[in-house]
Amino acid sequence: MRIQILPLPSVVVGEVVEEPFALVIDRAEDDIPKELLGEFARQCGAKTFVIVPQTVEIVDRYAESAKDAADMAVESLRTLTEGWPRLDPS
Repeated sequence: MRIQILPLPSVVVGEVVEEPFALVIDRAEDDIPKELLGEFARQCGAKTFVIVPQTVEIVDRYAESAKDAADMAVESLRTLTEGWPRLDPS
């Protein structure tokens, strides 16, 4: 069982910004105490919660895709090492 946070859309009222979230409980067994976890979610301030037996991967909405991040890292490394002497692989 894992507990993850799923950010929900922000709510803006005047100058007050609320960052609501849901708790996602994945890899859950059938006999998991749903009422207890629901109470835990409410005490944490979650707007809602979901319990599923499958694995759920929550991606940060502000994160770049893994491929984009890897491409940027490779390009940065190329730029950084430009002009460095190359090792002879033989």
